[in-house]
Amino acid sequence: MFGKLGNKFATLVRRDPASRLAAVLRTLDQGWSETAFESLLALGKEGNPAAQYRLGRMYEEAEGVVQSIADAVHWYRLAAAQGDLPSQERLGLIYFIEPPAPAGLTPGALEPDATGSPLAGSLAQFFPHGVVISQDFGEALHWNRLAAERGSAGAQARLGHQLALGLGTASDAAEAERWFAAAAEQFHPEGALGLGLLYAGSYDTAPDLTRAAHWLGLAAGNEHKIAQYGLGKLLLHGEGIDRDVAAAIAQLERSAAQDYAPAMYLLGMIYWRGEGVAPDTGFAETWLRRAVIRGHGEAACALAQMLLERPDDDGVEAATLLRERAEAGNPRAAAALAELYVYGRGVPRDAGEAARWRAVSATEASPETLIMLASLHAEGISVDQDYVAAAELLHEAAARGSVDALYNLGSLYRYGKGVSPNAFTAAQFYREAAKRGSTEAVFQLGLLLADDGEMQKHEAAAACFAQAAEAGHSRALANLALLTVEGSGVPQDRERGLALLETAARAGEVGAQAALGFQLAAGTDGVADYAAGRPWIEQAALGGDADAQAWMGDCSRLGLVEPADFAAAETWYRRAAAQGHVGSIVLLATAIDAMEAPTIETRAEAFGLWLAAASAGDALAQCAVGRCYRDGLGVEADLETAIRWLRAAAAQGDAEAITALEVLDGQAAQAEHAEHAAP
Repeated sequence: MFGKLGNKFATLVRRDPASRLAAVLRTLDQGWSETAFESLLALGKEGNPAAQYRLGRMYEEAEGVVQSIADAVHWYRLAAAQGDLPSQERLGLIYFIEPPAPAGLTPGALEPDATGSPLAGSLAQFFPHGVVISQDFGEALHWNRLAAERGSAGAQARLGHQLALGLGTASDAAEAERWFAAAAEQFHPEGALGLGLLYAGSYDTAPDLTRAAHWLGLAAGNEHKIAQYGLGKLLLHGEGIDRDVAAAIAQLERSAAQDYAPAMYLLGMIYWRGEGVAPDTGFAETWLRRAVIRGHGEAACALAQMLLERPDDDGVEAATLLRERAEAGNPRAAAALAELYVYGRGVPRDAGEAARWRAVSATEASPETLIMLASLHAEGISVDQDYVAAAELLHEAAARGSVDALYNLGSLYRYGKGVSPNAFTAAQFYREAAKRGSTEAVFQLGLLLADDGEMQKHEAAAACFAQAAEAGHSRALANLALLTVEGSGVPQDRERGLALLETAARAGEVGAQAALGFQLAAGTDGVADYAAGRPWIEQAALGGDADAQAWMGDCSRLGLVEPADFAAAETWYRRAAAQGHVGSIVLLATAIDAMEAPTIETRAEAFGLWLAAASAGDALAQCAVGRCYRDGLGVEADLETAIRWLRAAAAQGDAEAITALEVLDGQAAQAEHAEHAAP
């Protein structure tokens, strides 16, 4: 009887789920077997939560089965619904992060097939619960809260992060602090990290850096790489803890050793800028490159900038680094790349590309880059000349506080480039730039007020020149001197005016040298003193002043100081003519025309000179060009073009042109009469 009962009891024991599970787990611990897995699967299907949890772990970790997070979640959810704490913990973690799809599956394999199955082809039979589990903060909050309330330190820390950041719920710093503290009391490093970040102000909370350093230090002691990074930053700057650069670097190196890219980036910046250590670009480059390899965008921008700071660097690698980050949407990289296109470093100079990347950079482009880009548009470098675009760029730079942009806008409105000419608006921009410290703007405002026109105010102009002169602006001093000599806007005082001019001239201001020379050469009481003015005028001429060069030509041609020297005169006239000095051009052309036996080459040269002066509006030259076209001198005869130039000269009252047109009209009338009279 007892033998039979013993058999019955043995059968009951074998059928007990706990005993069966224990036997299966012992078998699995010795090595995976299909029989043990099938037994575990049967227990899971029977509703055993411990078996379901174990199945979830097997699918999550690819323990004898094809890895499948979706299958893992399926089993975890079944167990968690029965109150299984480990399963609730795993679900809280899985939904909090974004778990990857099984290794080896391509994105194409995850697309729905022709039948609408979520998986293509035969994959559906291997992954009956799908493949991808998407991040879901709502689900994470549900499971983390359940597990946290049951004392799971990991879930408490995750719940703290969700509450601090407002992930799947409204942010609540006080609740977050409570759960972080609960996890930290169990010595969980994530709880200590959470408190450290909370007190550091990382969750938009009021910072308490002393407490932050304490908790980050505890987490760092548990080799938490983020805590080591955070503690390193506090040590580096002496925030909440005594500054200790060596200790900061040690913490950052421990974090970097765990492959934490932000720590690598910060180490690179420390050695690059020499923050508490001697600058070492070798170390800096090594750390920055390590961070770049791991996808740290700011490290790529920093490495590019470091390379560009090297005078011998061609900018090619920097441009590549910046382009990669710019294409990924980094506005700072886009702004820096735009600057490279503006200056043509590492890439061809291209204002169009610069504008494209500047648009991507939004508000990141520096005012200096905007101004340089505006100059490319204004000068037509690599793009069509476009003053309108230049004005728009300058307005943007001015809005960002650029004094140079304000000054340049004043000039555009003054001369009507890309905008309607408006002297009042120009003055407003000059004044604003002057208020912000631009001496050149003060000077230009003075010139604007000194010019003839509706803005003319000599007294205000003199005040501007005086202000700029006090700041060391030699041209302003020269203009103030001339107003003083003339008595315009200030009391007339020739002696003081000349003294001011001499001060500016001795400072190397070419315009002042010329003005002083002309004033001295004019003499007093109507008596010229060419010898007194000549040294200053010659100095200005050598400095490139076209009027001074023309005067030196006159001085040599007419023998005003020394005997006439026609060769020297021609040299000075040609130097002035090369700068567009109309009077010198006309004198040279006249001299060539006066040659006794001009050659084809000299006549062509004379015509070129006459044409240059005529194009500048000189009536005498316009008449000469008309004569050349009429008579075929230095150019192919063209009566129609000759008449056009003669009319231009006649419109300015040139007597020779008027007479020449009358002769041509008379000849035309005679020809017409003869034609009608012919039999």
